[in-house]
Amino acid sequence: MAGVFESYEQQFSTITADITARIAKIPNMVGTEKKTAIGVVEGNIDEAGELLDQMDIEIHDVPVELRPQYRQRLTTYKHELERLKKEFRQAQVAIGNDGMRSELFRREELHTSEDQRAYLLDNTERLERTSDRIEEGYKIAKETEDIGMDIIDNLQNDRETLNRVRGKLRDTDGEISRGGRITRRIARRIVQHKIIFAVIILVVLVIIGLLIFGIVKINEENKK
Repeated sequence: MAGVFESYEQQFSTITADITARIAKIPNMVGTEKKTAIGVVEGNIDEAGELLDQMDIEIHDVPVELRPQYRQRLTTYKHELERLKKEFRQAQVAIGNDGMRSELFRREELHTSEDQRAYLLDNTERLERTSDRIEEGYKIAKETEDIGMDIIDNLQNDRETLNRVRGKLRDTDGEISRGGRITRRIARRIVQHKIIFAVIILVVLVIIGLLIFGIVKINEENKK
């Protein structure tokens, strides 16, 4: 698979050459042109990194005795890409002689407008935060009111329940009182019935005794 590796090498050389040329032009660019160039270079750098990854994979298919040679070449390409990344970072902050004056003037204008924009954004954010706090406070007050109404409703229901229980207790107490009176009345009647029954038994016993006495006396007189 050495042929595939070499194909990646050619693509890598082409991309790095393009990156080097574009990096040299960036310091003299301003505005949209500079942003576009930076975007293109970033894309090329990513593509070069992907090619290095593919090279690393292809090395595994290279004969064992040739792998150290290919790994040395891959290491060299990695160092070259790191160097280009460093130059790219420096080029982004550098300003060429041709574009220095216009860039400084543009930055001064941007600084003023950005200060105004930042001030407006800050005030807008403050108003939004204040509005959010007011809305949150209203929600909390509404929730508190709802909870209070629920508590009042529950207390009212509990009061009605207690009144019903109290009424039932009064009715039960009245029933118990009437039951006590009826029980005492029945007990008196039972006592009365017992007394009457005892008197009747006593009268019967007296009658029986008199009859026995009369019979005995009659028998004695007959014997005489």
